[in-house]
Amino acid sequence: MAHLRRWFAPALAVTGIVCLGGPAGQAQSTLSITLTGQSMIRSDIRIHTPAVVSTWAPLLKADVVFTNFESTVVYPGESLQQGRFLTPPGALDALKAMGFNLLSLSNNHSWDLKAAGIQHTLAEVARLNLAHAGIGRTLDEASAPGYLRTPKGTVALVSMASGLVEAGGAAAAGKAGVNELRVAGGKPDDADAQRMLRSIREAKQHADLVIVYEHNHVFDVDFQTMMNEELPQRLVPPDWLKKWTHAEIDAGADLIVMHGAPVVHGVEIYRGRPIFYDLGGFFFQYAPSRVVLDEPILWESVVATVQFEGKELRSIRFRPITMNKVGQGQPDMHDEHTNNLYLQTRGLPSPAKGDQAGFILKRLVDASRPFGTTVQITGDAAVINVRDSSRAAR
Repeated sequence: MAHLRRWFAPALAVTGIVCLGGPAGQAQSTLSITLTGQSMIRSDIRIHTPAVVSTWAPLLKADVVFTNFESTVVYPGESLQQGRFLTPPGALDALKAMGFNLLSLSNNHSWDLKAAGIQHTLAEVARLNLAHAGIGRTLDEASAPGYLRTPKGTVALVSMASGLVEAGGAAAAGKAGVNELRVAGGKPDDADAQRMLRSIREAKQHADLVIVYEHNHVFDVDFQTMMNEELPQRLVPPDWLKKWTHAEIDAGADLIVMHGAPVVHGVEIYRGRPIFYDLGGFFFQYAPSRVVLDEPILWESVVATVQFEGKELRSIRFRPITMNKVGQGQPDMHDEHTNNLYLQTRGLPSPAKGDQAGFILKRLVDASRPFGTTVQITGDAAVINVRDSSRAAR
C-alpha cells in the first residue's frame, strides 16, 4: 500500500485553511479535485470485493472526488429485466465509502428503469448526502447545479448527456428524466444550449469553482459502428464538442470533464481551464453477453488530480489504471441482465504499473499533443506543465 499512497501525494499536500472566497489579504488555500473515469458499477463491492474499497479509499483523498454514476438504482424485488444497467442501492454506499462526494447522474443509462429509476437514484443520493447533478423530477431540477460545500470553498456541478438517451428519457416540465443536450447536424440544440449556459452562469454566482460534466455519445459516425469497427473517430472528440466546451468555459466553467467513448482522450487547457475530453472508465462491470465494448484499451484509463489555488489552476497529475476483464466464476453469455458473481467481480480498478502504465500514459501524451498540451511521463505517473500548456493555448 505504501507505493500506492505515493500516487496521490500531491493531492494530499493541501495547504492553508482559508476558503477560496475568503476576504482580501488572507492566504488562499489549495483545493484538490480527483476525477476518475465513469463508474459503470453493478454491485455493492463492499460485499463481493471489499479489498477494492480498502485499497482505493486511502488513494481517493481530495477535497472533491468525482465520478459519473453510470447506472440506475433498482430496489430489492424489482425485476432486473426491466432495464439494462441496474444496480442495488449499496453500490452508492460503496462509492461513498471509497471517498466519492460529487456525482454526475446524467448519462444514457439514467433512464434504464424509466421514471422509477430516476426517483430511486435521487432518493439514494439524498440518503447518503452525496452532491449531484444531471437528473431530476422536472427539467428545472435536472438542469440545476449541484453544490458541494468543502472547508476550502463551494464547488458547483452542472451535468448533461448527449446521444443515445432513450426516447422519452429527457426531463421536461413536470416530467422526470435526464438533462439532455440534443445535438443535430454537428450543432447543439439552441434551446438546450442556452439552458446549459444559464445553469453555468447561475453556478458561477454561488460557487467558488464550477465543474461541468458531459456524457457524450454524439460523434461524427454512428457510435456502435464506430466502436465495433474500431474507427479512428473513437479516439478523438468531435469538432462540435470542442467548440461547445469553449463556450462553456466562456460562460464560467472552471473545469470540464467528460466520458462516453469510453476511451482516454486528450486534455486541453483553454483560457487557463482544463478540459478532459474523456477519462475512460473506472468501474466497468459490463455484461459479457454484450460485445460492442470489448477492445483492450477500453479496460485501461487514467485518474486525474487537479489542484486550484484560489481560482488559478496550479497542477494536473495522472495515474493509469486497469480494469479486470475476467471475473470470478462463470459468465452468462446469453443474458445481459444476469447480475451474478462473474459480473460483480469484473471491471474493477487497480493500479497499472511498468510497461502497461507506460502504454496508457503514452496514449494520453499523444492524444493531448494536438491541443498544445504537453504531458510529461515520470515513472508510473504523468503531469501537465500547466503554465506551458496555458501559454500554448493563448
